[in-house]
Amino acid sequence: MAFSPDGRLLAVQGGAPEWNLVLWVWEKSKVVASVKTTNAAGNPIYQCLFNPGAVGEGNGIVSVVGSGIFKCFKTAENSLKLLTSALAKRDPQSYMAHAWLPEGERERMVLGTDTGELLIIEGTELKATLQLDPGSTVHSIAAYAKGFLVGSDSGKLFLFERDGEGIARTYRKTKTLAIEGQAVKIRNLAVSPTEDTLLCTLENNQMYSLNLTNTEVMKPDEMNFELVTQSFHSAEILSIASCIRKPLVASVSSDHTVRLWNFLDKSTELVKNFTEDCYSVSVHPSGLIVLLGFADKLRLMTILMDDLRLIKEFSVKACKECCFSHGGHYFAAVNGNTISIYNTYTFDNIGNLRGHNGKVKSVAWLPDNTKLVSAGVDGAVYEWRLKDFKRSKENVLKGCSYSCVVATPDSRALYVVGSDKKLKELEEVGGTGTQVTKELDTGAVINSIALPAGGRMLFAGTETGCIRAYKYPLNGEFQEFRCCGSAITQLVLTHDDAVLFASGQDGSLFVFDVKDKDPTRIVTKRELDGITYAEEVLVTKSELEEKKQRMSELETQASPMCLLLHS
Repeated sequence: MAFSPDGRLLAVQGGAPEWNLVLWVWEKSKVVASVKTTNAAGNPIYQCLFNPGAVGEGNGIVSVVGSGIFKCFKTAENSLKLLTSALAKRDPQSYMAHAWLPEGERERMVLGTDTGELLIIEGTELKATLQLDPGSTVHSIAAYAKGFLVGSDSGKLFLFERDGEGIARTYRKTKTLAIEGQAVKIRNLAVSPTEDTLLCTLENNQMYSLNLTNTEVMKPDEMNFELVTQSFHSAEILSIASCIRKPLVASVSSDHTVRLWNFLDKSTELVKNFTEDCYSVSVHPSGLIVLLGFADKLRLMTILMDDLRLIKEFSVKACKECCFSHGGHYFAAVNGNTISIYNTYTFDNIGNLRGHNGKVKSVAWLPDNTKLVSAGVDGAVYEWRLKDFKRSKENVLKGCSYSCVVATPDSRALYVVGSDKKLKELEEVGGTGTQVTKELDTGAVINSIALPAGGRMLFAGTETGCIRAYKYPLNGEFQEFRCCGSAITQLVLTHDDAVLFASGQDGSLFVFDVKDKDPTRIVTKRELDGITYAEEVLVTKSELEEKKQRMSELETQASPMCLLLHS
């Protein structure tokens, strides 16, 4: 997307298969013009821009670049008119990014290719060709007063400044800077209006800033970039979990990291890197213990102030689903089609739940902790009793792969979603067992659902990246909110139902406030019960003793200085 210099128009480049460039008068939600920008082969388009120097109605110029495509259009009389290309006689290349350069009256731009070439174009003429380091590819370009900046592979940023004066002016590479520890592509660059700060976004979802006021004194071998706010997951989030006593949400990702986020101050409490894959997470209600399912083991770990410390390992391989009971004294762990129940404090395996013929995809404890429900890829939904580890309810739909199951607060009904794009309500029907009593055709695959204890809606996360709020009891009515560029992997509510978390396949974690329009329901359950979040943190005894000893040493060293000052 790109705004016109006067901010009146918005150019939006669509994707496959049409690849249409649409021009909007955005304030009126009115389409002015539309044109197909791809070639006969349907090659992708990577970027569209307005020429910032072409001001005035009917004088706007929109440029697009893509794989073997470079086109410029003039915005005149509610149309987009194709202009003569400066590269018409040149063999097509993959043009990855471009930028219009501030050169006064001259319409000059720079195009970057996948081979690291930088083409300087003025009007309809190719003026010069520059080259990045061998093997480098152009992924992003941003113009500024001194010249332009180029984002490349391996976290490298190239600075080019003007060289010469007048018509013969060209550009030269003055510096190459690298983002330490980030050997990935720099996908986007943005210069602040005052041109004192550059923002870089990387392909692994991280964002860095660079101070442009002192680039002359920067050394290439130093870390000149600063992380903006905090680091984020760089791959799909596989599992998330919250707790009761602390404002924390834990997330595990295919990037081999476990992160604890504080959703009140929107910061990262802890980041732990592992060498192996971690598939699932559950946080103890106290917020002091975390359960992590790895490829080789299930690990119970203490949450310290700045680390995770192992308590116990369990022989549960590739645990894709784990869950503490509401009281925290038990936890359930899935191993294929078996659900194992453990005592949190004695570590005893008190029982195993067997009956699924396929992998178990979802497990949820009922409020009284005496039962739990499960759903699997075999189309089976079971309710289990912990007193004898037997099934108390069951419903099987062959040919459907279920992804998530939840129970109502009174445990009378279950809600389940799966591959058949239907949201089902299951209830015990006298004499016939557990049956589907209500079924909604959702029109989309729903990956996860969450049901507030006292709410009047049911939340659903779809494979299209949307969150739906279904009116509850279910009647088919819902509101849809788009929040993610890929599938929603999981939805989790806080204990008081005041906050909803949604994790995405693209590595993003969304936090939503859940508000009730009814003024009599504004007070949350936590506020009603007078519960405050705990501020205590855990540290090891050895670490505490070490800090005390260090403080004592510093006091001893400072004593003579204090005496000298007093004398």
